[in-house]
Amino acid sequence: MKNKKQSRIKIVLPVLFTFGASLMFFQADAQADSSQTASANTQAVATTDANTQNNNYQSLNVSTSQEQSTGASQATAYTQSAVAASTNTSISNDGAVSLNAGLVQAAANKPVVETNPGYTTGQYNVSATPVNAANGGTGTASLNTAGLTAAQKAFLDSIHDGAISTWKQYGVLPSLTAAQAIIESGWGQSSLASQYHNLFGIKGSYNGHSVTLPTREVYGGASVIINDAFRAYDNNSQSVQDHGYFLVANSRYHNLLWKTNYRDVTYLIRADGYATDPSYTTTLNSVIERYGLTAWDQEAFDTNTGYIDDLSVRDGKLHIAGWHATNSYDNKMHHFIILLDGNTKQELYRTEVAGNYRQDVQNAYPNATISGWGGFDFSIPYTSTFAGKNIQVVSRYTYNTNGEINGGKDLYYNAVSLNANTGNLENMSLDAKTGNINIAGWHAADASLNKKYHYIIIYDGSKQTELGRYLVNTTTRNDVANVYPGIYNAANSGFSLKLKFNQALAGDQIQVISRYSDNQNGEGNYVDYWFAPQTFTANQAYLENYQIQGNQLHVSGWHAADQSIGKKYHYVIVYDATTKREIARRLVTTTNRSDVTRVYPNVYGAGNSGFSVDIPLTATMTSGDQIQVISRYTDDADGNGNYVDYWFTPKTFNQNQAYLDNFKVAGKQVQISGWHAADQSLGKPYHYIILFDATTGREVKRQLVQPAARPDVAKVKADIYNAGQSGFSTTMTVDPALNGHNLQVISRYSDSKNDDGHYIDYWFKPINVTIK
Repeated sequence: MKNKKQSRIKIVLPVLFTFGASLMFFQADAQADSSQTASANTQAVATTDANTQNNNYQSLNVSTSQEQSTGASQATAYTQSAVAASTNTSISNDGAVSLNAGLVQAAANKPVVETNPGYTTGQYNVSATPVNAANGGTGTASLNTAGLTAAQKAFLDSIHDGAISTWKQYGVLPSLTAAQAIIESGWGQSSLASQYHNLFGIKGSYNGHSVTLPTREVYGGASVIINDAFRAYDNNSQSVQDHGYFLVANSRYHNLLWKTNYRDVTYLIRADGYATDPSYTTTLNSVIERYGLTAWDQEAFDTNTGYIDDLSVRDGKLHIAGWHATNSYDNKMHHFIILLDGNTKQELYRTEVAGNYRQDVQNAYPNATISGWGGFDFSIPYTSTFAGKNIQVVSRYTYNTNGEINGGKDLYYNAVSLNANTGNLENMSLDAKTGNINIAGWHAADASLNKKYHYIIIYDGSKQTELGRYLVNTTTRNDVANVYPGIYNAANSGFSLKLKFNQALAGDQIQVISRYSDNQNGEGNYVDYWFAPQTFTANQAYLENYQIQGNQLHVSGWHAADQSIGKKYHYVIVYDATTKREIARRLVTTTNRSDVTRVYPNVYGAGNSGFSVDIPLTATMTSGDQIQVISRYTDDADGNGNYVDYWFTPKTFNQNQAYLDNFKVAGKQVQISGWHAADQSLGKPYHYIILFDATTGREVKRQLVQPAARPDVAKVKADIYNAGQSGFSTTMTVDPALNGHNLQVISRYSDSKNDDGHYIDYWFKPINVTIK
């Protein structure tokens, strides 16, 4: 019976059998793990000195071992706590492991490699299309195209796929579709076809679109021309599809559907009233035979296709599911699935399968001898025979009970790689409180079969050298199994590790490698996943106070930097950004800043990042140049050596403020008092009060005054250099000729007693005076 598949007992034959087929590899998108980035505080711009590592690299090629251990036992988790696998490492009380001292020293002696460290791209694919499915070509090569023009050949190409599809969807014979299209459209050149894409002369409207044209009809043996409406399409594809639907929608044509003899259907379509021309059938037959259009019929009938829906490892078993639909089948045949090594074509396994009914396939290929019952879905033990290999499935219908070729057809599918290898580094962050790097994630790999030792390797991508390896317990990850159910160890793929932060980790590109190995030392046969590198270069700071306090420049704030590890000397440097010269540096003691830890829990040293220092003011600091504070951690007692800096935003100390408390004219006497505070008065000990005639633009008189204490000003203007000693008071005798002039007071600090040197002025507003 058509499409009926009998259940049969599975037979497994360990036969070596070589097949020829193409091979395809599949890779999924790379898993990108998250990396920390340190953004500069909005107040300042962070910079790292050139003495730190250069991070400009080229690509690094990383290979994954494809060797597999023999045997079929499943991998088991190593049952001891996470331990340091290399010698010369230690475990702290909180379970954190340290780097291998010997490997760290070796890395320190290596230069930076100018390359970008590579990382593994996750690969995971479980489905495959057939390699040798029928109906895959254009079909025109089998036609008789001798004498056809290029335009006529192009026309056949344009309707080929639609004609084959119309048979599969509606049962309209492809040769009929093609012949009608040729006759009705004049090879696509008629005005109806060329302008409106109506290839079959179907009347009426399509989606509301039609065109009225004259047409010749035969009535009572007489040929007459009438005007009639014809359907208008956007393209030829719409016309071919609508032609098939037209024959299905009109019940009078149902007698020609699914018939395979072209002479039957050409007779029936004329008899059913498609055309009034009595010679329509003869014309159709002539066109079909002249151009060999039955080749398209044979192509449509010769179904041999399928799909692998799943080829993956599930619950320790290799699961294979898919379907194979073909016309080359009868119910006496056996259905075998054969598994080949996609690279060597060596047979790995074969079994007879019972039909797994697929209604979706039956709907798609209703005329295939077997389609719905061509489904298969079974599982076999997952062993090292399959692990890590590219597996090619061959579906075979045969009369032989041992699965050898005898009738029927084979269908080869593209190979599916059973070396699924993917992972995600969910956490690789520094804990400022403990000084540990917390590492956690998962790694699932088909090739982890029989590799019971799970290692986490810390690798310096900048120096391209290992820094330590640690044996860990794998943990349950049902969430991973839900997303990747077809990877061997997905449900038991988790890992975590605490690593003591070391200066070897700061600045370089550090990679985590997850490795499953069959050797206790982590070598032997193994499969790796290299996660994307992360660089521990967080450098955060904030300048909370940067101002003049009396005769001191007060600087306070905090600075936390990953690269400060191993650099025990903390300096605050005052720098003239205008002249590019250092002014002063002070060694400071860092202080506790638990508040910084709360905000920046992943930056090394955050909890002990505070600083506060008073530096004696110099004239350079108040010269009007841009003065910049640099916070530096260094391994050198003098503040040089290897260091990491944070350069805060420059500031110019040029405040200049004053107030005239009293300006009074009494007779010929002018009494003047007030205060004048200026940062740039530093180094200018001579304070002059100058009386200036703003009316004539000439100086009237000047008087050297002694600074007076002004605690009230110091209280309000504490951040201006001389605010506490900014007061002045003087009396001057003036000429009555100045009566009615605008007099202006100027307060001047100068470095010259003769007022010939450098000075800073404050000009008060002019005052109109009356002198009696």
